[in-house]
Amino acid sequence: MPASEDFDGRRHFDDRVTDDHTPGPARMVDISGRCVDCWGPVTGKKDGGGRWTRIECELCGRSVDGEAADREAESMEGEVEANLPRVRVGRGARYREGATFVLKILPDMDRNKTHVDRHIGASIAAGRKRGWLTRREIPPGTAGYLYAQARAFLSGVENQPRGMSAIALSDFDLGQPQVVGVEAWLKGRPIRVSAEIPASYRKPSQRELMARMGTAMVAGMAAAFSCEVGMKAILMTRLNEAEKTHDLVRLYKALPTDSRERLEADFPKIGEALEHNRDTFGRWRYFEQSVGEDAITALVNTDRVRRLAKAARVIVDECVVVGLTYNVHVDTTIDAKVERGSTSLSEQIGLTVDGGESAIPWAAVLVSGRDEL
Repeated sequence: MPASEDFDGRRHFDDRVTDDHTPGPARMVDISGRCVDCWGPVTGKKDGGGRWTRIECELCGRSVDGEAADREAESMEGEVEANLPRVRVGRGARYREGATFVLKILPDMDRNKTHVDRHIGASIAAGRKRGWLTRREIPPGTAGYLYAQARAFLSGVENQPRGMSAIALSDFDLGQPQVVGVEAWLKGRPIRVSAEIPASYRKPSQRELMARMGTAMVAGMAAAFSCEVGMKAILMTRLNEAEKTHDLVRLYKALPTDSRERLEADFPKIGEALEHNRDTFGRWRYFEQSVGEDAITALVNTDRVRRLAKAARVIVDECVVVGLTYNVHVDTTIDAKVERGSTSLSEQIGLTVDGGESAIPWAAVLVSGRDEL
């Protein structure tokens, strides 16, 4: 069996001279495969001749095989070439209609630390702002901690069972299909056959039902919080402030226009997904009488949870584009002690997270892009 290959890659461009320090198109981009349905990572397989024989989403399992896989890969590559001029200057990508998989371009924009430090300094000098996160709470260079939180919560969602639902197919006893009608179409077209499958529902135990509901609810809460802290990370590094709110729509509307353009290019219905889940973490984490029924209904609606998780993945990608970074370090120390012929070992494990952000002068980058398009 051929080994799986991903679509991840890196492209460098030499169309700008090295000593050109004015903002301009990104000199380097990272490219990563994405599933249009869930925005999960994509891998595939090739035959001995280098043709793609299968492309599959590692998250939701959606796939295409055979010649369709090779055609899809060819379309993905062609789409990258068409999108590069736009994405390199901070604009949103344009994906083909009906695509199953796409290639997400993550540009590495020019930096200008002096310019960004001046704006951060002005924000700090303005003092605290009641009800808002400012640079006094999130010092320069540390917005990446919020990004790390968003990525951690999203990873928790992705670690949930793929088929999470309060009602499972295994709850039904299915009988033999029974043909109930045959429709003859015009010559050259297929015949349509209608059938019914008798089924009876076996209600799971209360324990099993609550476990399934709990899984969906945990995923919904984590996805909502990932969206929240991800957008706050973007707001901090772009605008040096973010409102202290759990309302996903308020945070989304506060994002810079270019960020929303990129997010909506990747997920056209992201605004709708956030609107349907705007109170998930803010109010619905408490089952008050006034919202309890709506909360439970929304949080076990697995389609809604999946769309919210997709929104979180798109937002996490935007965190990368705006220059947020993080690193997780694991340090171990082992002590050995020998006494009276016996040896004892003790091990200490320390976990630390570093969060960072890049000094990208976005206003200048976007202005420079006007002449490139």
